[in-house]
Amino acid sequence: MVDPKTFADSTLQLLQQDPRRYRNFGVYWYFVKALMKRYYTNENLYLLGEYMDADTIARMPEHKTLQEAIEAAVEEYRSNASYNLGRETVEDLSGGGVILLHDEDAGV
Repeated sequence: MVDPKTFADSTLQLLQQDPRRYRNFGVYWYFVKALMKRYYTNENLYLLGEYMDADTIARMPEHKTLQEAIEAAVEEYRSNASYNLGRETVEDLSGGGVILLHDEDAGV
C-alpha cells in the first residue's frame, strides 16, 4: 500500500530535481498535482500553482479508490520514464492516440 503523504514526499523530491518529469505522469499529472497540493504549496515547488487542464483530467481513467489511482499514476510514470523519455505527448488512455501534456505552471 502506498501512503499518499509518502507518495507526495517522493514526488516532490523527484520534481524538485527536474520539474520536466511531471510529464511522465501523463494523464495522471493533474491528479498527482492535486494530491501534492494537500501537503505542499507552490513555495515548495512552483509547479503547484492553480492551472488545471480539464481536457486532460477528463482523460484519466476512473478508479474506485485513492490507492488504485496512486498505483496507476506510479505505473504510468514508470512506463513514460522508460519509453516516452519526457516527451510532451503522452498516450491518451481514454481512447487511444496521443495528447499534448502541458502545464502552464511548469513554464518548461
